[in-house]
Amino acid sequence: MSETQPQLRESTTNTFVAWVVMVLGCIAGIAFIILFGQIEVRNENLDIVQVWSGKIIAVGLGIIMNGLLFGYLLLKVSSILQYYEQRKITNLAD
Repeated sequence: MSETQPQLRESTTNTFVAWVVMVLGCIAGIAFIILFGQIEVRNENLDIVQVWSGKIIAVGLGIIMNGLLFGYLLLKVSSILQYYEQRKITNLAD
């Protein structure tokens, strides 16, 4: 009895890497906003209060968008690889 194992293809690996990049980008951006988003400022009574910094939140959103964009591009590369892998299999069958 011969058991055939499914082959690990480049497109499958690339798809996995793309999703990992997107998830890690979102986690990194959210962590950045939570960790560094609040700053201390003085109010009119000269008390120190914590407020959310718009610039830091914008940087965190930029980190998230960067991860999503890079992951999307990797998914597109994976799609192209999958097309050529299927084309190669079809040409071998002919």
